[in-house]
Amino acid sequence: MGILDSIIPQGAAERLRPRERIPFPEWIARAGITIRGEPYQTRGHEYLEAILRDDHPDQVFEKGAQVGISTLVLMKALYVAEHLGKKTVYYFQDDGAVSDFSSDRAQPMIRDSAYLTERVRDTDRVGLKQIGAGSLYFRGLFTKGKAKSVDADFVILDELDEAKQAHKEFALDRLMHSDLQWVHALSQPSFPSYGIDAEFNETDQRYWHLICPACGHRNCLEIDFPGNFLPVPTSQARSFPDGATHYRGCGRCRTKLDPARGEWIAKYSERRRRGYHLSQLYTQIRPADAPNYATKIMTTWHAAQGSQIKLSRFTISILGYPYAGADARITDEVLDAIEVPGMFLTAGAYGTFMGVDQGDILTIAICVLTAGGRLQGVYFEETEDWGRLDVLMAQYGVVMANIDAMPNKDSAKAFAVRYPNRVVIQYFGGKELKEGEELHRGKQKVHTVSVDRTESLDATVDGLCAGDILLPARSGLSGRNLVTMDNVRRHLKQLMARNEESPSGQTRRVYLTGVENHYGMATNSARIAALELGIKAPAPNVMPVFRKPGRA
Repeated sequence: MGILDSIIPQGAAERLRPRERIPFPEWIARAGITIRGEPYQTRGHEYLEAILRDDHPDQVFEKGAQVGISTLVLMKALYVAEHLGKKTVYYFQDDGAVSDFSSDRAQPMIRDSAYLTERVRDTDRVGLKQIGAGSLYFRGLFTKGKAKSVDADFVILDELDEAKQAHKEFALDRLMHSDLQWVHALSQPSFPSYGIDAEFNETDQRYWHLICPACGHRNCLEIDFPGNFLPVPTSQARSFPDGATHYRGCGRCRTKLDPARGEWIAKYSERRRRGYHLSQLYTQIRPADAPNYATKIMTTWHAAQGSQIKLSRFTISILGYPYAGADARITDEVLDAIEVPGMFLTAGAYGTFMGVDQGDILTIAICVLTAGGRLQGVYFEETEDWGRLDVLMAQYGVVMANIDAMPNKDSAKAFAVRYPNRVVIQYFGGKELKEGEELHRGKQKVHTVSVDRTESLDATVDGLCAGDILLPARSGLSGRNLVTMDNVRRHLKQLMARNEESPSGQTRRVYLTGVENHYGMATNSARIAALELGIKAPAPNVMPVFRKPGRA
């Protein structure tokens, strides 16, 4: 007796067993999948045909809005559950998105298919649908518990840029004991090198290239935008719809392009991971309010000039690219300009200030104040060892350290108790900096500081951009120290803010959470310790003195 026979009523097991495996596109036809009452097809979205046939286990989709990939991935989730008899876990950013997608997208797709309806087992809830011998779970990535709750054969990460990035790895761990181990990630991008863009950057990066029918040139509309959106020649106006101002044309010979005639070309074919970039530029769904889609695209593009909001929407939703704009201010150019040679001090110093960001590990930034009042970073480190804080306090003669209160509050307080008036624990909250005191285990006094997260990070970003905060130069560094400074720069570039709408409808600007910006957060804490705290440390009022180079 097989496992199906033991858990499913007699006579039903044979009906629910996966049949002989057939390719995904054939299964769609067998299952009778319909979209808005019509059988599923790729007409108007011919770029999806190759993706339908792609059974690569690790796929990333960086996409614009309404390009059809969400529907395709949902069908594949059902295919893995019903036809392969496996377990799919479909992750969203939160439980609200789970409910909306399950009720508005998944349930109608199942209901409108007589084949799938017959294969649904007893459990058919918002968060779990048992179909055939397999299961389809819908989960939010807002908490670690939801990310870790179910094992899986196929993990789908939808709207990845809206999810807590720190929980992504917990979701992927669900695949560890599967013999399938498929992963698909899809999302509109937000910021460069964040979320889906970071994932896509690690793939072979496939782009849809339209093949010119005249000269055979391959044209990629989003890479070369707006180069392939050509003005309609006056002499040929009669061959275009009335009111058309632009058409999609070959960048080499200007021949009109057919968006259905193209191929996917990888920029980095040697890479293992598979990535697709999808934009709205080659859709063939003609809007009712424009003579042709190329005209609508260019009208929207010109209207976006001069407006950060409109340009952001166009770049993300139409082109499918991340948009930094004014919200990602820390660039390589900014960081290059604030590097100071010979300032990565492994031998130590004294008269310094230390900031510590807490997470799974401790991220540490140690800085000094220069004669000109600028903050100079001199040492950076990541460690899991709380004892390293004591070593660094002595090695760098730290006069004031500022450490996150959370998540390991007891450890942070114990560290502060060991250094009276030299360590403060930090909270984010309130509208202005506020100092206070707490007791450790009901006995020993600990200094605290509470700051507004957005305002304090604004001050740090402003300082970096203005050259008031300096970094050790990478020139002359090698090995572990060079790797450390590369990571520092990468984390600082992740100090990015975006506008969010509160439940009451108010818009506020907040810095991203759940991203690798830990050195940025540690630098922010060091800046607060050096420049904003009124607590006076019992240390001589002298300029910092650096130790001679030597072994750390």
